Amino acid sequence: MWYALVAGRCLVGLVFLAAAVGKLPGRVGFGEFAGSIRLPLPLPPGLARPAAGAFVAGEAMVAPLLVAAPLAGFALAGALLLLATAAIGATVHSGRRVPCRCFGAAGATMGYRHLVRNGVLLAVVAGGLTGQAMTTGSAAAAGAMIAAGAGLIGALIFIKFDEVVDLFSGTG
Repeated sequence: MWYALVAGRCLVGLVFLAAAVGKLPGRVGFGEFAGSIRLPLPLPPGLARPAAGAFVAGEAMVAPLLVAAPLAGFALAGALLLLATAAIGATVHSGRRVPCRCFGAAGATMGYRHLVRNGVLLAVVAGGLTGQAMTTGSAAAAGAMIAAGAGLIGALIFIKFDEVVDLFSGTG
């Protein structure tokens, strides 16, 4: 169980770290992200940037929390994923064609693939919350390194999800 937790913590932490870095204030990705959250959410124009800043700050906190306080890290990741998934769902349901700004730069148009991606990430987070609450002890260093490597590979797949889907669907 410990190795699955190590892999899950690495996977979720790296995905959220990449998402936060891609949307850092002062970068093009942040302005695009702030503009995109107004579409599915009923935010007045003056609140879009502060709300985007708060969301990015939350994303940036996930990785350190997964190291220092894993339950809190998984809980914050779950809350942010639920918010993002609701916003993506509202956008998809409305029929608007909005680029995914999950990692800052423009991605594919938000669609069901992003709901699936977030659903799988939510399952990893739920497993992390459950496993973290039930597990005691520690992992052997060599096994933990292998599990961390698996988490890194998983994170890369999620970070480059649009490209992976396009590759296997023949649209890329």
